[in-house]
Amino acid sequence: MHCSGFSRFSSIAYVMSVSIAGMLIRSQAWGADLPAIAIQIDARELPRRLVHTTLDIPCQPGPLRLWYPKWIPGSHAPKGRVEDVGGLRIETPDGTSIPWKRDEIEMHCFTLKVPDGVKSIRVKLDTICEASGSDAAGIYTYGNASIGTINWNTCVLYPEGVLVDDLPVKVRLRLPTDWKFATALKGEPAVDGWIPFQQVSLSTLIDSPLITGRNLRTIKLSAEGKTPVYLHLTSESAEALNLDAKVIEMYSKLVREAEALFGVVHYPEYHFLVVCTDDGGRFGVEHLTSSMNGVSERSLIDDQYRKGWVAMLLPHEYAHSWCGKYRRPADMVTPDYHTPMKTKLLWVYEGLDTYLGEVLMVRSGIVSPEEYRTTLMRSIRSMSATTGRQWRPLEDTALASHISRNPGRSWNQLRRMQDYYPEGMLLWYECDTIIRERTDGAKSLDDFCKRFFAKVKGRDIVAGHDYQDVIRDLKAVADYDWDTFIQRRVMAVQETLPLDVVERLGYRLHYTDKPPILPTNPPAWGADSDVTASDSLGLTFVNGQITVVVPGMPADQSGMAPTMKVIGVNGKKFSSNRLRDALADSISRKKVDFLVEEGDEFRTISIPYANGLRYLELVRIDGKPDVLGNILKPLTK
Repeated sequence: MHCSGFSRFSSIAYVMSVSIAGMLIRSQAWGADLPAIAIQIDARELPRRLVHTTLDIPCQPGPLRLWYPKWIPGSHAPKGRVEDVGGLRIETPDGTSIPWKRDEIEMHCFTLKVPDGVKSIRVKLDTICEASGSDAAGIYTYGNASIGTINWNTCVLYPEGVLVDDLPVKVRLRLPTDWKFATALKGEPAVDGWIPFQQVSLSTLIDSPLITGRNLRTIKLSAEGKTPVYLHLTSESAEALNLDAKVIEMYSKLVREAEALFGVVHYPEYHFLVVCTDDGGRFGVEHLTSSMNGVSERSLIDDQYRKGWVAMLLPHEYAHSWCGKYRRPADMVTPDYHTPMKTKLLWVYEGLDTYLGEVLMVRSGIVSPEEYRTTLMRSIRSMSATTGRQWRPLEDTALASHISRNPGRSWNQLRRMQDYYPEGMLLWYECDTIIRERTDGAKSLDDFCKRFFAKVKGRDIVAGHDYQDVIRDLKAVADYDWDTFIQRRVMAVQETLPLDVVERLGYRLHYTDKPPILPTNPPAWGADSDVTASDSLGLTFVNGQITVVVPGMPADQSGMAPTMKVIGVNGKKFSSNRLRDALADSISRKKVDFLVEEGDEFRTISIPYANGLRYLELVRIDGKPDVLGNILKPLTK
């Protein structure tokens, strides 16, 4: 059996003693049998971006510190938006106001003194729900006239000094009239418009978000006799919920393929929660028994849009039920929502999960192996353009995860972003190829997954792991110096992206003059706005604005920079077609001229270049096994 390395219970001593005003004191109000917090959430004004919560919190007289959740699981960052609090009033049961103060250092913490003789307090919390879009990342509460999401972390305060795994909460919810909902929580019959949910721990509540709306459809994906898995969809448009039978079969096959890959499930049932809207942004957040996903309105009913990021979304978040939620880096298993997470093992949590999600996506038939090779090539291209690895190892992008996400608009190839996702994925592909080589094809990374993600005795919700657990289970599958290999790939700086994996997969990189066929973005995301000359000039554009300049390539050497606005190419108005014409003409002209707008000025930048259209692609190596093809083969019918 696996050695967990750390469990949620090992920090009891830390949590039950807290420092206040320089004194170490015992938690005053919480014993072995914790009383439940009653939470009443009125979401009838969700369409107006408001939610009103009342919490009845048992306590004892004396100092009390209440926390608004700060470190939100799945975001790997202190992203709890305490700035969205629109009202905070604390009272005794008879309605007497209790003054509070915010901690001068910890903005998410509120301090108060419970009066003598008072055994509970009532907290009235108003939340402003304006956060939406990709930055929301599925961890905030959001609504419009027809749909909404409720992430309970936006609607609670909790007392310092308790394990959130052990703190019971009893929630009831009120939604706009005639709105339906879906969540992994177990509901009870409504009473006077209020929906009661069965009592759970605070950690289970926050790990079980809810979607709601006027239109909601539920589809069962699992076969009879198997652990239940459901797909829940909501949208402003009823038509957006009419998935074709072939699409439903793809996601049903995803469930079968995941069960075959891991060999075990850690949930009593699983719920895909999907909001299909052009209003709420793109997002995906993992949970043990569900995932919160946001796509455009037509993403699941239109074949041309159900590719690329959309195709990867549900498989990626589903695989997280095993990789990240059940089996989690020990330093990310925290006792509450204000203790910082240490995230340096995200190359496992997210890197391995990116590999798993993409493999499951192909095995399930959501995209074909041919389509996937284009996706894989994009990851290789993007990572190859990153020179930040020359000063910053991959592990540091994980350790500094919450300052690596969207750090800015310029020169991100120099500073690196959350590279533990795509580069971590390539690392795990290489691990798979090494296992196959060392065992003459008898074993693969699938065997590691069955071992690493197996149920750990005594750990039903989460089983922590450390670096040595990873090395041990890899070595148990294939005899190899895994420690040295990973130290070189993850902990050391690299001159360039290690591309041994490409040949090991049975392929080579090849330049062609035919652009890759890329997935079409839904209109809400800016269709056909992403234009690339990455493999030729080292430039990428969105709506004519330069988003990427690859260090060392012709555009960089000619002085072009991110955020410049290109309005013309070779004397004509800029467009993707005109750019391709200019690249083709470079063979004879020996240059490409750009008219650039910078502030109030216009200038022409000429880039010396004579190699024509150049696009990297993956090409099979004759005589070598198609290892990538073997990895992507389905395990089930």
